[in-house]
Amino acid sequence: MTPMLTRRPDSALPRPLDFTYASNRWAAAGLVVGTLAARALGQSWPGSLRTGLGTFSAWAIGRELDPDNSATALGAMPLAFAASLARPQTASDHPEGPGSLLQALPSFTALSSLRVLTASVGAAASVADSTALGLQAAATALSSGSVGALLPGAALELSHRRHDAFSAPPTVGVAALAAGALPAAGQGSGRHVLSDVLSLAALGLGANLAAPERIRSRCDQTSSKLSDDRVRDARLLSLAALGLGLVRRETLTLAPLAAACLSVGVRRFLEK
Repeated sequence: MTPMLTRRPDSALPRPLDFTYASNRWAAAGLVVGTLAARALGQSWPGSLRTGLGTFSAWAIGRELDPDNSATALGAMPLAFAASLARPQTASDHPEGPGSLLQALPSFTALSSLRVLTASVGAAASVADSTALGLQAAATALSSGSVGALLPGAALELSHRRHDAFSAPPTVGVAALAAGALPAAGQGSGRHVLSDVLSLAALGLGANLAAPERIRSRCDQTSSKLSDDRVRDARLLSLAALGLGLVRRETLTLAPLAAACLSVGVRRFLEK
């Protein structure tokens, strides 16, 4: 168990791996194995690392969307790995260069956004956190995806509207949305048939994913129980992002998010 703190942590963003938990060890192994497996399949080292990061981010997103069930996060990893093997449309050169690593940014932007919304660390988003999310949104918009760039602002605004102990400061969501709406200077990774299928399948199970659920887990660094409503908000926001990604043909960088949503949706469908 994580030691209980006497005061709330200063930031809502850091959530380091704790290797005393088996699921965290498996997640780290997934990053390494995903990278090496992609390399063995012929990707360049930058492309392989992009695939490994996509595999890992699916697990991390899964832990935000389904905090009571580590198995769903682990189940998302092979789905994200398979989808992340597709080459971004920006990788016209062969092999992929270091610039392709920017295509991993949207999934980690999604992770940060959902973490602030679920308040899994046990802190409200500070002004510094909100600024960091705004910068992440701008970097995503300018390099690798307009849909992922909108998630920080949306998450902060939803968090603020909860009016609870973890509410984000007023106006920071609007500022982050403005940063994420910057005209894209770079070209996104585009779509692939497998990432499209993942998003469509996750949306097909959207009713199961979005249905209210009692959450038992507590925040990492406080005694507070995770909010059922906040976790549901995170799931709904994720489904909205996947739908917009399909419309804008940006499903490849959202594949880790889709894999996590699909895994949670399947778990809830089987438990009905």
